Amino acid sequence: MSARFNAYVPDSAAVVQLLDDAKVYRIGRAAHCDLVIDHASVSRQHAELSSSGGAWSIQDSGSKNGLRVDGRRIESARFSTDTWFSIGEIYCWLELLDDEALAQWRDHVTQRRASLRRLSTRLPPNLDVNSLLPRALDGVLELSGFERGFVLYASDGDAFRVCATRGMQTSDLKNSTFDGSATSVDEAVRTRKSVICCDTDITPWLGSRPSVRLGGIRAVVCVPMLDGHNVIGVVYADSRLPGPPMTTFDLELIESAADQAATALAARRIQDEVDGLLRSAADAGLNAPRWEDLRG
Repeated sequence: MSARFNAYVPDSAAVVQLLDDAKVYRIGRAAHCDLVIDHASVSRQHAELSSSGGAWSIQDSGSKNGLRVDGRRIESARFSTDTWFSIGEIYCWLELLDDEALAQWRDHVTQRRASLRRLSTRLPPNLDVNSLLPRALDGVLELSGFERGFVLYASDGDAFRVCATRGMQTSDLKNSTFDGSATSVDEAVRTRKSVICCDTDITPWLGSRPSVRLGGIRAVVCVPMLDGHNVIGVVYADSRLPGPPMTTFDLELIESAADQAATALAARRIQDEVDGLLRSAADAGLNAPRWEDLRG
């Protein structure tokens, strides 16, 4: 039977992956693992997850911090129903999927990717900055399901400026309650990597329905917009409303939206530079020769 693996890593996107019952999955911190959980309590190759006889089994691979089910350390376990377990200090949820649930999940993924493709058509490089950045922010909010956000943009080495907001005012950013979130913006600029912060009010492993039990989460995501090695902007979004945690798939879509916005901004900047050079040449009497004149 197919299954969906969920690992809830503090201050990171939740690792969510559909599992094929014909494959053995290596779980660990190392990049070569099939299910990568980047946390200090997880060994480089921590465990293996496999399916047989309509159930899934997990086997410890000699890890330092082990596996636990119901708080009890185990070397191996067999799951025939949806189950919470821990890998090191990371709580995981294994969902067994029937054909209907599997089809629903695949449809969800297809719809999310279609949303990203629609967004790309709304970010053409001929838009000016004041039009493009609000559209990019709207797209990130749509993809994330978050309620508010803003975009910072730095033009030609200038200081970052707030160029678009949704669900908040610029004055809100001066409020002391925003200091923690401002730190995540600074971190995204410094590292040139996305930053995610999640606070869970309800311990997730107490319930049988993660999407409900994780409803008290407050999430923040900051995604840098890169032009080569340079950070030219940051898209920030957060939510104070109940909802499921952000997943690695969600983050992939949001980062793609930010990349598309950065590409459009870079293309617009290059076009403006070329237009400026042509105008300067024309002012100096150095008009570029026309093809028909050369061939005539």
